Amino acid sequence: MGISVDSMLRSDYFRHFQVVAGHKGLNKHIQGIAVLDAPDGFNWTTGREFVVSSGFVFTANQGLVKPYVDSGTFGKCSCVGIKLGRYLSEMPADVVAACNQLDIPLLSIPAETSWMGIMNALNVLVMNKNIQNFDIGKVSFNNLNDLSYHVRKIQKILNAVESEMDFPAMVYYLSDDKVFYSSGRFKEISAGMKPEDFWEPPAGFSKEMLCDNLKMARYRIFDDRYDKPYSWITVPITVDNKVRAYFVVLEATGLIDYYDQYALRTGYVLLQELYEQILVTQSVGDLGFETFVKNLLEGKLDSPESIRDLARELNLPADETCHVVLLEQPDPAVPLLRNRDLVRGSVRMVFGTTRCRVAVMDDHRSLLLFSLAATVDSSQYLKELTDKLHRLEVRLRADLGEAPYVFGISDIPAPVAELRRSHDRCVQALSLGTILFPEERFHTYSSLGPFAWLHVEPDEITVMRKDLQRLMGQDDHGVLIKTLRVYLESRMNFSLTAKQLYAHINTIRRRMDEISSILALNLEDPLTRLKLEILLRLV
Repeated sequence: MGISVDSMLRSDYFRHFQVVAGHKGLNKHIQGIAVLDAPDGFNWTTGREFVVSSGFVFTANQGLVKPYVDSGTFGKCSCVGIKLGRYLSEMPADVVAACNQLDIPLLSIPAETSWMGIMNALNVLVMNKNIQNFDIGKVSFNNLNDLSYHVRKIQKILNAVESEMDFPAMVYYLSDDKVFYSSGRFKEISAGMKPEDFWEPPAGFSKEMLCDNLKMARYRIFDDRYDKPYSWITVPITVDNKVRAYFVVLEATGLIDYYDQYALRTGYVLLQELYEQILVTQSVGDLGFETFVKNLLEGKLDSPESIRDLARELNLPADETCHVVLLEQPDPAVPLLRNRDLVRGSVRMVFGTTRCRVAVMDDHRSLLLFSLAATVDSSQYLKELTDKLHRLEVRLRADLGEAPYVFGISDIPAPVAELRRSHDRCVQALSLGTILFPEERFHTYSSLGPFAWLHVEPDEITVMRKDLQRLMGQDDHGVLIKTLRVYLESRMNFSLTAKQLYAHINTIRRRMDEISSILALNLEDPLTRLKLEILLRLV
């Protein structure tokens, strides 16, 4: 957008420039400088310039003003400045009349002023104005882990970009799959386009590199809605040689001007620095969260008040309920701890950073904490959470390698102060869930039912199944054990058991007689049945 003529004239350098005509146009914005000292020089202007002249062209070409005005180019300029004293002693009457008619400010330029001086002074004014509008230092923050502080900064930068350039802007944060807009204009003008179209455009586009080092490119496509090519500028924001976000300025059917380049590059530099800060903040927050979790699990934090206070320092949802997930990966070939950044990156790509925190505990386990807003339905959230955990598993396989990933889910919402209990529920869901449901990869604590109250070491199962040992020694032990399990589940009903096993009722009777003689157990005893049912679940 540049700077208005009025703002320019209020600065120290331009305070001696006198307004001779066109006073009503002082609000026009200057987007560049053009020098008019050739009779056809107006053919080389594009509009919104500060047109300067020594006055010679007007003395040598008395009829210049009329064709200049008739061309339509004159009416597009922001202001005109002529030096008096060298070639002209006063402003040409036709220039004054044209400026008053079209509300174009006509300025008397001091004789000692150089064109380069005007350009430098104008550039400095525009840069200072940009710096003032982009002053993101005024955004306050609570602590180093306050990610909302960075969100507010992103929004302020985008607002300043649109204010300066009059073109809407967008930032798309890849790891959060989240988009920020300078205003609703972006979505209105880009209706029908997906975010990824701005860096992976559809067929039939042209690409112009505006800056190779920054990979700043202008894309143009033809759209039936417009009589001109539809265009935008995309700049990737890269940290540690990885694209973290995309910065997009939507030109639509116009193109950015000279001074718009200042705002574009200033916005990019600020966003680039901001995303570096975000990664540092996330890293600090992750380490702090991991320390917090380990101290909590080791019993070094036992006061609910101290836990909540520390949680707030880490920007954790101390006053909200949470779900906890324990990711387990037993394959030593894919250690989680040594791939900490990949694990965190995978989690963020699926869940974002606002309501999910991850602590890589060791090479085999990582803890994920999900805050649950008061307005969210827990059961619906759990369904969505499980769906995303499936996506996380796919991403982990792509990022870390094909390994057996299993998840223990504490599906009972609890505050951060009860994180240790939620963690223990995840451990129980994993230890018993993998025994009860060996084919499953996602185990919730609630799905264990009363088994959640049992603590069973894997090597103890062999000891506990001694009652079944004689049965296991039979050649047809698989059929017998399955029959016994279904028989007990069917409340010792022969007909229902036969139906479940697709067998004749007499076959079931013979099998149960054989099982009873081998085990020498009284199945009429409720406690004996309960022990057998639990044991049959665990073997």
